[in-house]
Amino acid sequence: MSQERLLQGDQSQPNVLQNQQKNLQQGSGDEHQFDVQENEKDELLKKIEQLEQKLKNTIDDKPYSELIRILIWEALGTAFFAYGIVCSRGNDVMLSVYLFGAIFLIGKITGGHVNPAVSMSFYSSNEISAFTMRIYWAAQVGGAIAGALAAFVIVGRVTSPYIETQPIEWMVADFCGEALGTFIFCLFIHIQVHPQTQLTDNNLIGIGIIATALYFGRILTYHTGGCLNPAMGVGLGIFESLQDGNWDRMINIWIYIFGPFSGASLASEFYRSVYVGLLPKKQ
Repeated sequence: MSQERLLQGDQSQPNVLQNQQKNLQQGSGDEHQFDVQENEKDELLKKIEQLEQKLKNTIDDKPYSELIRILIWEALGTAFFAYGIVCSRGNDVMLSVYLFGAIFLIGKITGGHVNPAVSMSFYSSNEISAFTMRIYWAAQVGGAIAGALAAFVIVGRVTSPYIETQPIEWMVADFCGEALGTFIFCLFIHIQVHPQTQLTDNNLIGIGIIATALYFGRILTYHTGGCLNPAMGVGLGIFESLQDGNWDRMINIWIYIFGPFSGASLASEFYRSVYVGLLPKKQ
């Protein structure tokens, strides 16, 4: 009997080892399943964040009265700037002075964008919604046309930026020039308006920095006239075409639209992803 029990005992040991191996395999399988569940959870959270961001950029959270205020005052500020552009006759210093005046006039009411590319840049930074951006655009284009009308009545002549059709390499260069100039302009704006990077908290000096940024941006793209502002390119261009009865000048208006929009979006991304990351860490 003792020998049979010993034999049975010896036969049971492999069974015990097999059970332990099965338990280990089952345990590793559970851990793997847990990792998969965690990864799925992370992916689901990312999708939820993306949906929340899309909703934020689609549904506006500003009250109706504030949107009306933005529409009216942004149009007035842009009209003032458009009138100044016509009267400055392309002088870079005077253009910067008129921008200073426009932002000083409406800055505390609307933020003083007076430029669809600037509004696009703030939209790209998720600081305004898509609907609010469209309100800014409507006000800016309408204001540019109103400013051109005022200049026509008072000054007697409206001029607008214009690019003749040229070889493709020159057209690409003009597009890049408008994008680069707007990139510099909008980057300066982001640096100055955000508390973590602003160079000064003095409003007048801050507006002066932004006006100086316009000057530098225009110098970087003098071949196109340094528009950097789709509302001015479209608004002044439409009015001068109506004034002269000639719509040929609108053929290359796309450069004054997509060039600044591209530069503004790049400036927003560069500021958020690169510039802020280069700041010294606070101890």
